[in-house]
Order: sequence, then C-alpha cells, then structure tokens
Amino acid sequence: MNFKSLRDKIKQEQKQLALQIRNGKSGRKPSRRNDDNESDYNSLEWNQSNYRHRHIIYCNMFFKTPYGLIEQYVRDNNIPSDYFLEKIRKEWESQLDEDVRDCA
Repeated sequence: MNFKSLRDKIKQEQKQLALQIRNGKSGRKPSRRNDDNESDYNSLEWNQSNYRHRHIIYCNMFFKTPYGLIEQYVRDNNIPSDYFLEKIRKEWESQLDEDVRDCA
C-alpha cells in the first residue's frame, strides 16, 4: 500500500468514527436514546479518545504538523497517551510497502 492509499483509508476510518461520535452524542439524553444510538452512546468516550489520538498521528505522519499546532491548550491531566500514539503509528507504518517505509 502506498502513502496516498493509506491516507485515504485512514481518512475514511476517521469519517466513520466521527459519525459514531455524533450518533452517540445524540443519545446522551435518556429520552432520545434508542436502538440506533445505544451502542454508539456506550462507546462514546472510547470513540472520542480514539479519534483524538488517530487525528494527532494522522496530522503528524502525513503532513509533518508538530503537536503544538494540532492541540494548543491542553491541560496537564489531558495529555495524549504516548504509548497509544506509538501503537497507532506502528500499525499504520506496517501497512505501507517496504519501499515507501525506507523513504520515510
């Protein structure tokens, strides 16, 4: 897989996560919760955290954006997990072709 196709695949995954987050948020009020948004509501916190970490690595890996420009005012108790960020990076790099990995 080359860089562009991996980037497009990740972008589609991010869009899907964003839809799940939006659907889960609509189920916050018990009166609005139904079968369509119940599972998204139950996994809302995980989806939000997952989206955040994937967004940070996506911007950094494909556009070389420094972390300080992605998130500017982060509280000390809300710093992203370095372990999770590195895990995502390794997962995505393993999907790249060997020739592309050597260049990057």
